Amino acid sequence: MLTRLLTLLLFFTPPAHAQAVLQAYSMLYPPLHMGPGSGQKPGIADELVQRAANQAGMTVEISTVPWRRAQLMASQHRTTCIFPLTRLPAREKQYQWVGLILPGQVRLYGWAGNARLASPQAAADARITVLAGSSAEIRLQQKRLPYSTTNVVNDGLRLLQLGQADYWAVHDVVARYEARLVGFPLKAVATLGEADSWLACHRDYPKAQLQALQQAFSRLNAQGEVGQILQNYLGYDTQGTE
Repeated sequence: MLTRLLTLLLFFTPPAHAQAVLQAYSMLYPPLHMGPGSGQKPGIADELVQRAANQAGMTVEISTVPWRRAQLMASQHRTTCIFPLTRLPAREKQYQWVGLILPGQVRLYGWAGNARLASPQAAADARITVLAGSSAEIRLQQKRLPYSTTNVVNDGLRLLQLGQADYWAVHDVVARYEARLVGFPLKAVATLGEADSWLACHRDYPKAQLQALQQAFSRLNAQGEVGQILQNYLGYDTQGTE
């Protein structure tokens, strides 16, 4: 009987070398996260998170969900993370900030023929569209600018093309990527603020795994792998200018 019990315990005990799992949530946000079925190019953030997890001895499970739900899951469940999340003062204490994925800016974009605005407030009477729950929406709220929301990031570009919006508030890298895909002549007319994209985890995320991921991100930056990934997606390895 004792031998049988020991055999059962050994059978059901996980192996000591079992890898920890990085459970992360994201949304469709090309080129940072391309979503399921994206093949050889899963997204800038996906590739960086995957490489960091590999170096940290972890496997990765990424779920693509609406952005508000992604933030809710990462704030409520101790073993979950989220990307690409903009680091803002209002969010600082809600998460552990693991690794910088990509620096950037939130800007107002219009047609190439639009004049640059003296300030964002000059768009107070314009029709502005923005992704619901995004850092761009937060920036518009801070500047008390009126806007309408969409639930898919590239809907903002579509509304510009249709003449149903005057400006699109969005992360600069996303704007350039989407405009490049369809050959649309976008122009940045005003800057709303910084929008650095991070991998962030629950504020009580396990410390050992957190440290391993942070060290992995540091190594990837030092090795120049971030620049290689950007070159693959955007054709340049540093933040572009406009």
